[in-house]
Amino acid sequence: MLKCYFDCEWYAKNTSRKIKAVFKAKGQSGKPLSVRPPYGYKKSEAEVVKRIFHMYLHEGKGTTRIASELNADGLYTVRGKIWRQDAVIRILKNDKYCGNLTQWKHYCTDYLTKKVKPNHNEDPDAPLITVRNHHEPIISEEEFNAANALLMKRGENAREGRKYSQHYWYSSRIYCGKCGWAFGVTGQKDNKNRCLRCVNRSKYGTEKRVDSYGNETGCDNPFISENMLKACMKHILEHIQSQRSEIADELLSDIMLMQQNTPAANTKPLQDKIDSLVSKKHKAIDMMLEDLISKDDLKKQVEMYDVEIERLTAELTASKNIDALHQSQLECIRSFIEQVNRTDSIDTDSTEIYGEMLEKAVICGEGSADFYLTCVPFGFHIDYHMKIIPKTQRFAVVIDNCEAKI
Repeated sequence: MLKCYFDCEWYAKNTSRKIKAVFKAKGQSGKPLSVRPPYGYKKSEAEVVKRIFHMYLHEGKGTTRIASELNADGLYTVRGKIWRQDAVIRILKNDKYCGNLTQWKHYCTDYLTKKVKPNHNEDPDAPLITVRNHHEPIISEEEFNAANALLMKRGENAREGRKYSQHYWYSSRIYCGKCGWAFGVTGQKDNKNRCLRCVNRSKYGTEKRVDSYGNETGCDNPFISENMLKACMKHILEHIQSQRSEIADELLSDIMLMQQNTPAANTKPLQDKIDSLVSKKHKAIDMMLEDLISKDDLKKQVEMYDVEIERLTAELTASKNIDALHQSQLECIRSFIEQVNRTDSIDTDSTEIYGEMLEKAVICGEGSADFYLTCVPFGFHIDYHMKIIPKTQRFAVVIDNCEAKI
C-alpha cells in the first residue's frame, strides 16, 4: 500500500515536471498557452477596447464610470456579463492589446494540492514568458504604458486617502511643485471662488519634518483660487488659437529633425540565430526528459540560451521597428496638430472645455504654475499676480508671462 502511494506521488511529480517543460517550450516559441482569444479581437470588440483606453487616458474618466457607460450602451464582456470596475482594469492591464504576449501569469505551485498563484517569476520551472510584437496591436505601446502609469498613480493616491474624483473640472489634476502631493479644495466647496491647497500642507502644516516612517511631511506652498486656474486656462487657449499655425509648423519641423534616414537592416541572419537557439532549447528539454542530461544542466543551458535570445530579439525588434516608430511618431504629431486646429472654434470661457483639455497643472510656488494640455506635447509656464479691483474687495488674476515648456 505504501509502495503504491509513493509510486502515485512519483508519477504525479514526474507528470507535473513534463507538463511544465512542455508549457515552457511552447510559451517561449510564441505559441499561445490559452485556447480562448482575449476580448477585443473582433471588430466591434476592438472599438470597445480603444474606447476604454481613450476614456481613461484622454477623457479623465475612472474605471467605475467607464464600466457604467459601457453598460448604458448595452455592451457586454467576453463572457456576456455586465461590465464592472475590475473588468475594465483587466483590459487596461492586459499587454496583449499593444501586441505583446505574456504567458503563464498564474501557475500551479504544488503538484499534489494543485494550488494556483500569480506568477511573479520566482520559479525557474514556470517563468513568466513575454513575447514582444507577437501579433497586431489594438492600441500603441505608448498608450498602454501611459494608461498603466496613470492606473498606478491613481492607486497610490487612493492608498494615501486621495481618491480619484471628477467632482470639479480640475479634480485630481492639480499638483504641488514643491512636494508632489495633490491640491484639494479647501473651505466652502459650494463657493463660487473656491480655493485649493496642497493636501500635504493641510494635513501637516507648513513646517517640513520627517515622520517616524522616514517620510517627509509639511509644505509651504500657498493656496490658489479656482479663478486663477480659469484665468490661466483661458490665456493658454487664446494663445494657442492665435499661434496655432506656428505651433503646427514647429511640431512638424521638430519631428522631421528627429527622424533621420536610417538604412534598412538585414534581419534574416538575426532571425536565423534566434530560431537556431530555440531549436537547441527544445533539444535540450527532450534530452532532459530522456534522462540524458540532468535538470541542473538543462537549467544552465536554458539560461544561457535565454540571455542570447533576449539580446538578439531586442536587436531584431530595434531593426524592424524603425519605420514603424517613425510612422507612429508622425501620426501622433498629426493628431496633436488636428487638436490644435480645432481650438479655433472652442469657447475659451467654458469650464467644460477646460476639463476636457487640462491634463495636469503643477503649482510651482506663489505666482508660478506649469500647465499641461492634451492637445499639445509640451507644457506652458505661467507667471501671474493678483490685483485688487478698485472699490471692491475682489481680486483679479493678471497673467504676466506665458511661454512653452518643453
